[in-house]
Amino acid sequence: MDEVMGPPSTLGSLKFLAGPLAGNTYPITKPIVTIGREPGNDIPITDPSISRHHAQLTFNQGVWSITKLAQQNTVLVNQRNIQQTALNDRDTITLGAGVTFMFQMSQAPQQQGFPAPGGQAPQASRAPLPPQMGFSQPSPVPQQPPQLGFPQPSPAPQQNMMAAPPPAFVAPPPPYVPTVASSDSEGGTMRAGLMGSTDGAGSAGPPMLEVSTNTDREKQSYPLTKQVINIGRDPANDIVINRPTVSGYHAQIVREGNQLVFVHPHPARGRTLNGITYQGHVIRGDEPFRKVLSRGDVFRISDEHGTLVTLTYNDGSGASQELLPEIRPYPLGAPVITIGRLPDNNVVLNHPQVSGYHAQLERVQDGYRILDKKSTNHVFVNAQRVTHQLLKPGDEIRIGPFKLTYTGTQLTQHDESNGVRIDALHLKKVGNKQVVLINDVSITIPPRKFVALVGGSGAGKSTLLDALNGLRPANQGLVLYNGQDYYRHLASFSTQLGYVPQDDIIHRDLTVEHALYYAAKLRLPDDFTEAQIKQRINEVLDDVDMTRRRDLLVSKLSGGQRKRVSIALELLANPNVFFLDEPTSGLDPGLDRKMMLLLRRLADRGRTIVLVTHATNNINSCDYVCFLCQGGRLAYFGPPEEAKAYFGKTDFAEIYSALEPTDENPNIPAEAEAKFQQSADYQRYVVEPISQGPAGNASGMGQTATIKPPKRGNPWKQFVILSLRYMELLRNDTGNLLILLLQAPIIAVVLFLLSGSGTFDATSIATCPLRANPLDTSGPITSLDCRRVVDLLNSPQGDQFAAQQGKSKEQLLQDAIAPGSGGDAQKILFIMAFAAVMFGCINGVREIVKEAPIFHRERNVNLGIVPYMFSKIVVLGLLCLVQSFVLVFLVNLKAHFQTSILLPPFIEIYITMALTSVAGLMTGLVISALVPNSDRAMSMVPLALLPQVIFAGVVFSLDSPPALQILGAFFPARWAMAGMGSTVGLHGDKVGEDAFSFKGTLFTSLHKADAVPGAVFHLLLVWAILLLMIVLLGVAIAWFLKQKDART
Repeated sequence: MDEVMGPPSTLGSLKFLAGPLAGNTYPITKPIVTIGREPGNDIPITDPSISRHHAQLTFNQGVWSITKLAQQNTVLVNQRNIQQTALNDRDTITLGAGVTFMFQMSQAPQQQGFPAPGGQAPQASRAPLPPQMGFSQPSPVPQQPPQLGFPQPSPAPQQNMMAAPPPAFVAPPPPYVPTVASSDSEGGTMRAGLMGSTDGAGSAGPPMLEVSTNTDREKQSYPLTKQVINIGRDPANDIVINRPTVSGYHAQIVREGNQLVFVHPHPARGRTLNGITYQGHVIRGDEPFRKVLSRGDVFRISDEHGTLVTLTYNDGSGASQELLPEIRPYPLGAPVITIGRLPDNNVVLNHPQVSGYHAQLERVQDGYRILDKKSTNHVFVNAQRVTHQLLKPGDEIRIGPFKLTYTGTQLTQHDESNGVRIDALHLKKVGNKQVVLINDVSITIPPRKFVALVGGSGAGKSTLLDALNGLRPANQGLVLYNGQDYYRHLASFSTQLGYVPQDDIIHRDLTVEHALYYAAKLRLPDDFTEAQIKQRINEVLDDVDMTRRRDLLVSKLSGGQRKRVSIALELLANPNVFFLDEPTSGLDPGLDRKMMLLLRRLADRGRTIVLVTHATNNINSCDYVCFLCQGGRLAYFGPPEEAKAYFGKTDFAEIYSALEPTDENPNIPAEAEAKFQQSADYQRYVVEPISQGPAGNASGMGQTATIKPPKRGNPWKQFVILSLRYMELLRNDTGNLLILLLQAPIIAVVLFLLSGSGTFDATSIATCPLRANPLDTSGPITSLDCRRVVDLLNSPQGDQFAAQQGKSKEQLLQDAIAPGSGGDAQKILFIMAFAAVMFGCINGVREIVKEAPIFHRERNVNLGIVPYMFSKIVVLGLLCLVQSFVLVFLVNLKAHFQTSILLPPFIEIYITMALTSVAGLMTGLVISALVPNSDRAMSMVPLALLPQVIFAGVVFSLDSPPALQILGAFFPARWAMAGMGSTVGLHGDKVGEDAFSFKGTLFTSLHKADAVPGAVFHLLLVWAILLLMIVLLGVAIAWFLKQKDART
């Protein structure tokens, strides 16, 4: 029997975090441990996704390893799909669909490795294989306190830092290039490790510092084996970085016990020229900074020209240097367990997307049920939004960026707030006429990486970006966020995604601070206080270097500054992944460089950044570049500097030209795609990352999942916020506000001058020319009052006259009214009706389309259509009411309204005018919701207003042909004339209108009481039709807005 390293009685432990054994910790007491579903395994797991013999752990020559026992099994180590790999302390292993455990090494045995400075490597003793032993009962393992976040600078111990004068020149050691070879037992292939890769695992060795720049391909790795390592441009340093960005003596790495500490600035100088950047935080050149190095730490040194020098720490463990999501178990047992952002919860999830008291678990007979405590961003169980649900072991709860796995005995928290990995598998998108927009594209974007999608016009960059973010999903393929189907989990991920389109997503007529304030009120949980919102605004303004411009109107900012504010707005909810479409478009080279460096810092702070860009001057700031060519074909994916070598070009612009089809060779894009798929870079940066990650066992072919929109926020709260914001927008846009407010007074003054003081008198509306003897047909006219006719016809003499004429008294009354009576009043009312429609239409015709990018973005987060629509209707409706009042008041001031049907004349006229104006407003908003841009909206205004003139019944009679009555019913001006004309008492046959229009009470009958019921019905019908028109137009607005949700 082969001998192995002689272990002590306990070699380590397996702490189960998810699955049937979650909450249990098993000590390891034997060098070979089998795991599977059958009882004969050392650790049997009754889970259907676990094979009968799933995996095996082996301790050999001082190294633990895990092996997958069958090809179809799933074994992930630190989220990477493996066949066999070495294990390190606190590695996280996932088996099957939902069994996760943490591997914890015993602290007793010394790990084989490189000696510390001045010491000798310990000699491993050899002992025969210990007798076979079983596993003891699970025992609790005390939890380690969580690691703190960004460290605060503190002074370093003098004995470790002070090294002045600088040491004499010592030639730096040659670069250390680790090589890893792992065999694939099924495929029989050998895979070499990547030099300087910080994401993949390698063989164990000394801690390393990898030095790279964004200006060339050169990467060098230096072992950190000395007690003090000096870093700088001067040749006397241990690590020499010959770049002008780096100071002569820039930093030190000091060994303190078992730890390595990064120290800035170098103690011999006290300041550096460009300082450093760590996790996106800029450390000034004179600012003391110490950081105990840990796996995957990245430091950057940059200058104003965009040059980046990157220092990446590899702890030498051989494990993946990629930072993994924090996993924290919470034991269950209490009757009620609260979950939320505030510190007095049992489970504290400190993130802006989490409400103060977000949810709670309540113990019931069969376990626990979860209740949503009216949170802003909701609770999702297995990708479904729930308000309350009984939990089953294995259920996955998602709250903001946190994933909580329920096992029955504990909650296992996975914090994904600082890392989203995106896997795109076989994405295909087809447009109109079956034009291929994306052609079978597969890429992997690791967490906290900065990726640029580049290519010529029409290459599919924006289409791929929108396929990755779900705005326009691919027709085929799969998009995984941290291993989960994003299209199926869109609602639960919606608040974790930041998106900045090409157009600004901020209102130009708000100050920077107020724009962020209203966005924060809409997006952050309802229980955020004003002080917390202000603090969050301060933080994001600091992130984008816009603090000093917080009080400026957005319209006063430059293009680059507006983009920064758009980014700040998206940062409010602290999203995990960020998409930007042409953020540097229209910026000069200097602003382009600043924008790219800003995005670089955001990626370093834990966000995954994906952007589309045409500008390639500063593309070296990215971690990866994705070149697309015509037809949405993938021509390259990998580091920017390696792209130049791959294409054999010295400039990115030359790569653009090389990928464009020519008349001589139209197949260049297809050839470029095929060439890349056969290249080593494709295997290195596409195939291997996909196969080693959570997408390794996923099939990306087939139709994509149906997209379900996210749940919208509180409608009343959104309505109030949007209304306040809209009123401030109107107030700040002084020029437009003056135009809107002066429309009514100007037209009213014109009507005031045109109308006579008796325009609406009874004798003007209904003129009855009478002589001294009303029955005479000749002689001078002595009276125009129709009251005399009524009195005559109601007398015995009237009965005799009616009998002589062979007509009824009502006919005689109408015959007595002169043709053309009320003509002046009709003209005034027509202008008022047309003005009311025009006011409303002009008020609303641009108000939706002009902020379409803002609506789209807010809609994709949590904006409801109804509160958005009503914020426009209510605010602009109030403006319409004011305009109508001013117009009616000034006209009434000159020509007093005399008659009415149901209410006082002024009120009746005002109600009809107000309803007409609001109907015009709704017409304008329909246009605004329908058209693609503001110019098209304004060109539609004449088309909306001209029919108001034609079908009002004033210029043309609607009696012939009868179909005109039907067409006229669709226009508010027609009903406005019917309502106001009836109120003042116009007679349709006297002013050339149709018989239906006017049903008033002024001399329509010998007895006014007989005319009132019909007139009241007619007036109420007019008002009801105007209200119905408003409602139907509102439904149309909502429908057109809803169509903008279509993800095509």
